Amino acid sequence: MTSSLETHFREKVIIEDDASSTVPDVTKILCVGRACLDIVQTCQQFPTEDSTQRSIDYRWQRGGNASNTCTVLSLLGQSCELLACLSADEHADFMQNDLCKYKIDYSHCPMIKGISCPIATIILSLNTGTRTIVYHNQNLPELTVKNFEQLNLAEYSWVHFEGRNIDEMLLMIQRIENYNESLNGSKNHMPITISVELENPRSGPRLLDLLSHTDVTFVAKDFAKKQGFNDMKEVIHTIGQDVRLRGVIICAWAEEGAIARTPCGVIVQSPAFPPHRVIDTLGAGDTFNAAVLYYLNKSKVEFMRKYKDEAACANDNNKLCEDTFDSSTVVRRDIKRNLNIENLKYNRTKFIDETILQRAIKFACYIAGAKVGSRGYDCLDKIFTHILQLDFSIL
Repeated sequence: MTSSLETHFREKVIIEDDASSTVPDVTKILCVGRACLDIVQTCQQFPTEDSTQRSIDYRWQRGGNASNTCTVLSLLGQSCELLACLSADEHADFMQNDLCKYKIDYSHCPMIKGISCPIATIILSLNTGTRTIVYHNQNLPELTVKNFEQLNLAEYSWVHFEGRNIDEMLLMIQRIENYNESLNGSKNHMPITISVELENPRSGPRLLDLLSHTDVTFVAKDFAKKQGFNDMKEVIHTIGQDVRLRGVIICAWAEEGAIARTPCGVIVQSPAFPPHRVIDTLGAGDTFNAAVLYYLNKSKVEFMRKYKDEAACANDNNKLCEDTFDSSTVVRRDIKRNLNIENLKYNRTKFIDETILQRAIKFACYIAGAKVGSRGYDCLDKIFTHILQLDFSIL
């Protein structure tokens, strides 16, 4: 496979932090949403009503979409942070110790006293591969823009939102927009890319209003079905044509794989990579999303490095540049034409072309398929290492 893939997966991106750097070492992904405690029972078959049945396996694990996404990102080697309200009740130690175990920054999470942690009781059926969830929440507060204002946005390359508490989320997005505008095309800072997951059916069609505010939109299968869509192609050809859509749209559809549309309207697809045996489908969607975020964020950093290197060359009057180009004026003109740098602060999806997007969703389908064939998430770092040892034919 090509050396560009090795750049994405073998080389750890390191950007020197000195006076000559045009892009700081900022690659962290922030995930904003919900964390809860999952109590998982694995059964051979789903129990009948009013019956007693032994489970095959039992575990506690930290759950919630944003929380799960951080877990997978961390296992893939991506620096990440969770922003979610955490309960300071009897489960606080378990939740915080687990976040530390996976090296997830939670330093800005508000700690809420007097309200229990949300609990999800989950039954996994080995016979059918289903996961049935009973959710309980004693009204743990949602995040507010005041919580978000505690963040130093210069620390992040990417902010990913669960689509929930929409009014407050829009205020958070506006703060990111204001920050990006304040950069004013600065070479010394990387504009933040914004993504959102449309998953919560209770939020209804209003989630679609977010299309005009985000750079990358994930449309979950459950949400799409609640909106009347029958398959992922229908999603991409309908929502993908929505006039409010300003960036990339991605839709995964379990065993059918995934489909996506670039900002220029090119549609790409990937098959699913199912395991020999379905063991644990819990969090498969979060795993897919995290793998896409990982790949795209690495691609973004590589794009910015290319901009940095070419811009440095354009401003360098040494013999090497003189031998390579006619003049620095020509170089600057070519850089702007090729990378559209003058509009970079407005177009944060410039780095996502057809090839990058297709590779991202294919990589994510592979990682999600491997997760479904394993218990929990702890296998993913080993699976990722295995990918690095292959010839990259999967991509």
